[in-house]
Amino acid sequence: MTHQDTPGRSRFLGAAALLVCAGLLTGCGGSGDGAARRPDVASVNSGSPEEKTAASAAPSADDGRPQLRLDSSDAERDRYWHIYASCLKDHGHKMLTQRGPDSIDDTDQSPTAKAAVKACANRLPLQPPELDRTKNPHYDDDFRAYVKCLNKEGLHVTALPDNSGWTYDGNTSMSAAHQAEIDKNCTTEAFSGKQR
Repeated sequence: MTHQDTPGRSRFLGAAALLVCAGLLTGCGGSGDGAARRPDVASVNSGSPEEKTAASAAPSADDGRPQLRLDSSDAERDRYWHIYASCLKDHGHKMLTQRGPDSIDDTDQSPTAKAAVKACANRLPLQPPELDRTKNPHYDDDFRAYVKCLNKEGLHVTALPDNSGWTYDGNTSMSAAHQAEIDKNCTTEAFSGKQR
C-alpha cells in the first residue's frame, strides 16, 4: 500500500502509485508466490492443462518480474526497488537525488525516460496478488476492512468510491513513520483473508 503525507490527497494502489510517492521508492521486493498461501487468490498455476499450455506459449508482461508478498520484509522491498531504480538511472531516467538515490522523477516523460521504463519493465516489482483486484476476488471486501482498520488505528481516512485509494479526513499530527507502520499492519491484516 502507498502512503501520502499531504491531507486531501488521494491514495492510489498499485505500482504506478508507488512511483509517484516519494520515500516509498526506497522499498518493495521479495520473491515467492503469495497466491500459494491464499487459495482464493487466482494463481498463474491454476487452470486446465490446455490453459497452462496456452499461458506458457504467450509470454506475459509480468514474466520475470519480482513478486512482492504481503509479508515481504522492508529489506526485500528495498532490494527490489533499488534494482529497478538503478536500472532506470542507468538507462538515463531522471532521478530525484535530493530525496534519495532510488527516488524516481515521475514527471520525466522524455523519450529517454520512456525507453528506460520499457528497458527495465522486467525489474519492476509486482504488487502482492492480494492487492490486485484482477487476482483477488475479495478485493473490495478486503479494501473496506483495510480502511476500517486505518480509521480504528487513528488515521482518519475516507475510501474513494471505487476502492482504488483513500483521502485524509483532515490533518493528522501522526508522524510519517507511524502512519507507514499503521498502513503496513492494516494492509497485512485486511488482505490476508483472516477476517473472512
